[in-house]
Amino acid sequence: MLHTALLRPTVLHILRAAGFHSARPSVIDVLTDIMARYLHLLAVQTAAHATHNHNDLEPTITDVRLAMADCGVFLANTAASEEAWREAFRKPLEEYPERNGIRAREMARRDAEDTADVREFIEWVKGDAHKEIRRIAGFLPTDAAQGVKMDDTRTQPEDYLTVLKKKHNKTGEESRYQGTVLGIAAESKPIKIEGGPAESLAEWNRQAFELSRKAHEKAEKNGKNDTRMETDEPHETNGDPMQAEQ
Repeated sequence: MLHTALLRPTVLHILRAAGFHSARPSVIDVLTDIMARYLHLLAVQTAAHATHNHNDLEPTITDVRLAMADCGVFLANTAASEEAWREAFRKPLEEYPERNGIRAREMARRDAEDTADVREFIEWVKGDAHKEIRRIAGFLPTDAAQGVKMDDTRTQPEDYLTVLKKKHNKTGEESRYQGTVLGIAAESKPIKIEGGPAESLAEWNRQAFELSRKAHEKAEKNGKNDTRMETDEPHETNGDPMQAEQ
């Protein structure tokens, strides 16, 4: 729930940048869930490509690019079959002469075709749409922040998460967010059990093991006594020697 709550402001900033200034809570929840599932799918695809390409869980930029293509971030201009046929029938680069930069220009043209989807994504990140999202989120420096100088350094605007933490943090970050992903790790303390002879889980586990061991020993002892009684019990002969021999 904490990660979902942290993702909600991002969805709100994107909606505000797109021109939506109000929405029902159910709509925000649905969009947040869609974004969380999409990010999870992107991470799963990246891990799968990392395992298939170099048998390592540490992904490279190539694995991320392939995962983004699988998830629809990069839209190819041509189909995979068309790309394979074009690659099979086009003239190899070795056959282009190097004079006057003919081979270099052909190589640059092919690289531009192969990376067209990536360049479009980079242009979107650098474009006005993403800039508006960053402005709404408070990541772009304002004129007031740029005009203040302290020790030859410009003050940087704080992101929304830092602002929210300072706004709702009345007792200090060390105590409020301790034990969560937003704060420092919490110290492990023993869990005490109330209403019983044992005061901790370790003590309860030791007592339970001891009771189980005693019950097992008692069962084995009773089993041996029953066997001994059966073997040592005399048979009634009633004075008949033939029956005694049997």
